[in-house]
Amino acid sequence: MTPLAWAGALIVTVLSPLLHLMLLILDLVDRKSWRFSRLGGIGIAFCVTEFIGLTLAFVIWVSSGFGWKIRTRRFQRFHNRLFGLWLELVTRALRVYLGFGFSVRGERIDGPVLAFARHVGPGDVFLLAHTLIQRYDRQMVMVGASKLLLDPFFDRVVRRSPSLFISQNPVDGSACLTEISELCRTMDGDSVMIICPEGGNWTPRRWQAAIDRMESRGQHEKAERAAAMPHVLPPRSAGAVAALRARDDVTVVFIAHAGLDDLFSLGELWRKIPLRRRVEVEYWAVPRSEIPEDPEQLSDWLFGEWAKVDVWIDERQALMAGG
Repeated sequence: MTPLAWAGALIVTVLSPLLHLMLLILDLVDRKSWRFSRLGGIGIAFCVTEFIGLTLAFVIWVSSGFGWKIRTRRFQRFHNRLFGLWLELVTRALRVYLGFGFSVRGERIDGPVLAFARHVGPGDVFLLAHTLIQRYDRQMVMVGASKLLLDPFFDRVVRRSPSLFISQNPVDGSACLTEISELCRTMDGDSVMIICPEGGNWTPRRWQAAIDRMESRGQHEKAERAAAMPHVLPPRSAGAVAALRARDDVTVVFIAHAGLDDLFSLGELWRKIPLRRRVEVEYWAVPRSEIPEDPEQLSDWLFGEWAKVDVWIDERQALMAGG
């Protein structure tokens, strides 16, 4: 699979000038904000990035003794830097072709970090991971969806660093929780683990489905609380609780962002190109003294903190709409 992906990415890289010309011709016929060049350009840039990433991953593999030392801490950090480069190229492509800016607010935090982030819009997690690796020089501990492994770079590179990729509804949930706990427990002092407690990308349909599911299970109070948070999905607490209980020296951080909320499908993205907007991100730490120890109380606490994320989004969207 990977050699074929590398070869395909190489072909697209070599033919990229011709492909851009073909997209330009389509746009001259379409006459609508260069949509083909912008969206197609992202696809081309992604293939070029894959080619570069997989080529450098092969170089790292060879230099590790043909895989002999590939799992050592030193080479894990090499892969983290490569992931940072990959994210840098992807982020630049998103900025150039889609036309949006990206700003982050929050005080620098030292020591290991456990971050809970919302998930909505194209590439939001990539933008956050890029900031953490490139701007804050952090070692990423990746907890993501198993479908990311369909991408050869993730399958070959990101999995060589501390990471866990799980399906939305895993068969063996307890094993996944054990792995999350172990990943958090063994984090280095400059590591950050990002968990998206929503369990998936926010869309209006998923938000309503989550509420309906709670109602059908008799969880009427939770359903009412979720209905009062229209900008986020109700958080799934199991993974968060497993990570929180693994160690008590991590700084717990919540990450909220606004600007991608209406881009929950490829169709919406296609209709709104070019975006010409700014994605705003803010993060804040929660004192450990405010975090309960009991698992049931932790679940309720996370729900309450997620409500604060929803309020932040609502306020930020109002400010952005007002100019």
